[in-house]
Amino acid sequence: MLLLLLACSDTRTLSGKVLDIWGKPIEGATVVVEGVLERNYTAENGLFSIEVEQPAARVMVGKDGYIKDILEPTAKDEEEDYDPLAFELYPEPEKPGFFGVGREKYVELGAQRIQLIGTDLQHFAGVQDIPEEHLPKGKVEFVFTTKLRPSEIAQMNLHLSKLEFIDKTRIKGVFGAQDATVQLWSAGEDVAFDLEQLASREDYLIRARDDLPAGIYAFHAHDVLHEEDERVLRSLPREQQVAFPFEVN
Repeated sequence: MLLLLLACSDTRTLSGKVLDIWGKPIEGATVVVEGVLERNYTAENGLFSIEVEQPAARVMVGKDGYIKDILEPTAKDEEEDYDPLAFELYPEPEKPGFFGVGREKYVELGAQRIQLIGTDLQHFAGVQDIPEEHLPKGKVEFVFTTKLRPSEIAQMNLHLSKLEFIDKTRIKGVFGAQDATVQLWSAGEDVAFDLEQLASREDYLIRARDDLPAGIYAFHAHDVLHEEDERVLRSLPREQQVAFPFEVN
């Protein structure tokens, strides 16, 4: 009878590792297999191994201070152990905002009030200062923490633009073109990015689709850095009359 029970057992090994986004192992992370009441925890090296007696649908990993993550295990054969899972957890930001993934830590993007320079016929919108901290070149990514729902974020019409510094230029005036000192970082070409809602539902992952070369960039809502009508900018709530600049170097 014992041999018969062992032969009918469908126990399979589910293993994996849990690291932070900088590749450091996370000890004591909770590992929960959907449909299984027992909780498991990662070892000092971030590894875990679980024996499951039924098909595993999803595996959730979490720890205080990190954004939880969910993966679905797979196996090449129904009778073999599952392929090892690799979790990379993003630290949970302490407050809402944009947080760029730096080389070893987050770089918080500070909000800057958009400045307008020009005449009644033509003006430039931009920011005056650039941040001191840099993000590494490549496929730059950010954690965007907000209580807004995906539909509300879509209404924000969020843009990411590469900025160009405008020192002095000629602008249209009532009595013709005139020289003007602008000294603003103004929006040039837009950068394509993808926005993905994370398992926490209050955190979103933003990834630039292409490698970003060195330069100054900024997030802005409602395309305000490209807005040519001053009245449109001033009609927005003050908290939306801002841009979030950062430097890639």
